Amino acid sequence: MMEIVENVYVVKPHNPTEPGCCVYIVDTKSKDGLVLIDVGLYIEPIQVIEKEGFNLKDIKHCLITHGHIDHFGACHELKKYNADIKFYAHEQDADKIEQKRPNQSLNPFFANYEYEPIKLARKFKADNEILKIGQLEFKCLHIPGHTSGSVAYLLETGNKRLLFAGDLPGIAINISDGNLDDYLKSMQKLTAIEIDILCEGHEDIIKPAEKVNKFIKGYMKFNENLNHIVLENPYHTKILLDLALISYELEFFETALDFCNYLLELDPDNSSGSQLLKKIKEHDPPKFEFVKRLIKENFSKEK
Repeated sequence: MMEIVENVYVVKPHNPTEPGCCVYIVDTKSKDGLVLIDVGLYIEPIQVIEKEGFNLKDIKHCLITHGHIDHFGACHELKKYNADIKFYAHEQDADKIEQKRPNQSLNPFFANYEYEPIKLARKFKADNEILKIGQLEFKCLHIPGHTSGSVAYLLETGNKRLLFAGDLPGIAINISDGNLDDYLKSMQKLTAIEIDILCEGHEDIIKPAEKVNKFIKGYMKFNENLNHIVLENPYHTKILLDLALISYELEFFETALDFCNYLLELDPDNSSGSQLLKKIKEHDPPKFEFVKRLIKENFSKEK
């Protein structure tokens, strides 16, 4: 558990070998207790707060960033500690959270996961809605693209602007609930805000503002390229190399490895790809085959 700024902590940090998302907690220093941003798949990583002097019963609010189960799966476990906990999310992702089997598209990742639905205390509808908890104000920014109900929570505290954004690098492909055009507009909106610290759902803490902007713009290009590869031409080696390079520069090494391996499978003699692969392997990222499965599941159905 690491303090980001005073009274704001990362509870479950980024670890590509573990399931679920990053989880953050804010101590309101009031009768409103603790605010959790996302909860992940399992309650165990959150229990670490008790070693730091906090009590799970004091988590009175949970802000959900979007309707992917790796961000809200353990909500029902939180209710065992505090039956009155309030959950919040955007109305366009509400059904995924409040129904028995949310987001069928994630089943290949979490095929054996048993989810118990919860009810939301508030469903955000408009952009820039304010949620006041204690003396703190969380501004809910609607950022569709990854899902139609994706949101980010902006909090100004300790003379810093923190943005809790569940999955800015998350794929925004024009399939299922994803939408590239919406994503690009959403990210453009975020680049117009001076964000001092980005608390991402699948990354380490990103700061200062210049690095946050670079991160967001990098993933705008990433998702444009990914749409082309998955839906238009899965054999475009130049774009695959660009995807690997973007991922490497953004220090998303496991994704860089995935793209680089696929590139070299198509073009074993690609010298740029071979050189990049050596650099990627220096970081010893875990290996997984995501892009090939994504193409297999979606390229043919688009044709």
